[in-house]
Amino acid sequence: MRPAPLPLDGDLTCSMPGCGRLSCFHVRLETASAPDDGRAGDSCGAHLAEVVQELASWAREQRRDPASQVVVYAMTDGRANEASGPVEPFDRLALGTIPI
Repeated sequence: MRPAPLPLDGDLTCSMPGCGRLSCFHVRLETASAPDDGRAGDSCGAHLAEVVQELASWAREQRRDPASQVVVYAMTDGRANEASGPVEPFDRLALGTIPI
């Protein structure tokens, strides 16, 4: 999995190596001390579990803040950025929060 920079950069493909499918999900590590630390990944439906698992494993290995969580967002039309217009308030929906 490659980290996805924040703010959202417009990358529309799954972050798993070799997968060229469009991403339907954005998975992000969030902590109480640094809600936007930049560690994230995009996923197609086939690789969602793998992306979540890799991000959670990375957070455990780094011994992150105990308030760490992995948040999974569903996206309607891929990720938006300033070049494609302002981010709409409901461009993604939080599907789940997994405490680490």
